[in-house]
Amino acid sequence: MNPIKEQITALFAENPGQTPADVAGKLNIPEAQVIRDMPAEMVTLLSNVPVEEVFLKLRELGDILLVMDVCGHIFEMVTPFPKGGYKFGYYNMSDRNSPMKGHLKMDNFGTIAMVAKPFHGVDTRSIQFFTKDDKPVFKVYLRRNKDKTFLAEQLEKFEEMKMLVNESQAA
Repeated sequence: MNPIKEQITALFAENPGQTPADVAGKLNIPEAQVIRDMPAEMVTLLSNVPVEEVFLKLRELGDILLVMDVCGHIFEMVTPFPKGGYKFGYYNMSDRNSPMKGHLKMDNFGTIAMVAKPFHGVDTRSIQFFTKDDKPVFKVYLRRNKDKTFLAEQLEKFEEMKMLVNESQAA
């Protein structure tokens, strides 16, 4: 095991509820590197899965919690993941059923990971997107019921998404 991975593993063993961004700050490394080196039970890398395929799966989840962290400022939106199309090298999100709009530079996606870890005393499940130079783009979190359990259908679809990894590795 490399020394950074050992440090990341030790930090999560000490406090599994801390965020990958917190660990990145402690080690002065990019958050995406932390994600890639997290303990295997916490992360599934979607290395060989096309981004478009991940987007299709996100649309199947219904309302998701979209999170953007910009220099420590957290923006959240509950919305279905929007449909979109390609134009001028961007994936343009323009779905009437979603308030989320924007333009994603598809050739700049790097690490995409499914993360399962505790935070503030509850389990979380997310799909996290980073650029090729390890900067965060956005994170999609599964939603919860009032009793803080995951929406069953979303949790089931999240687990099914892990199968994309197995399918892409078999191809």
